[in-house]
Amino acid sequence: MNNSNDKLHGKDYAWLAVEAAVASIPTFGSALQTAYFGSKNEKRFKRIESFYNHLSEEVEKVKEQLTSSDEISMYSEQISQYMEKVNNIVESDPTLAKRSMLHNGFLNILKSPSKIDWVQEQYFISIVPQIDLTDLQLLQMTKKLDQEKWAQINNVVEAFNNQLDKFYLTGLCERLTNLGLFEKRYGSISIQSDGTIIDTYYRITDLGRSFLRFTMESPIAKDQSASN
Repeated sequence: MNNSNDKLHGKDYAWLAVEAAVASIPTFGSALQTAYFGSKNEKRFKRIESFYNHLSEEVEKVKEQLTSSDEISMYSEQISQYMEKVNNIVESDPTLAKRSMLHNGFLNILKSPSKIDWVQEQYFISIVPQIDLTDLQLLQMTKKLDQEKWAQINNVVEAFNNQLDKFYLTGLCERLTNLGLFEKRYGSISIQSDGTIIDTYYRITDLGRSFLRFTMESPIAKDQSASN
């Protein structure tokens, strides 16, 4: 009999080892173990409970536009994997923005799992923990540009009202490029007193647009949900 599904994952063993190390601290170990790990587990489960309670409310509003239970059963393995990844993110990241992205992904799946690119979905869900609100604002900003237009860092800085550091925004643009959500090209090269300057341009990719659709754009039309 194969009990592989019941085995602890590496992360579980790691946390058990940490918990055991804390418990081994003389005199205070037991109290510290209870204080930290008891609170940690309670917060984790509360976050997951809140996530699914909120999702339940959203599904109730739009259930007429969602798929059948039979189709859900056909894709139970893929959905189960999605849920496991969602739970890991929700446990560790308390931000409402991340939960909203995961809710939207869930609604996309529940509307039509047969139309989901599951390989792409796995990649998208792996991106969610790696980005922040500013990344999302960058994606939304460049999405509004004509597809033939590119943004330079100076344009990005101005879009944030010059309130964010130029090099911070450059780093985010590079991160989005590395993730495949942005693409970049180089323009003219000029030599100035403080060094060589290469004009760099960025724009959102088709993958970036798909990522926004999956995580940020509700698959349910507002007029449809409002009529039920």
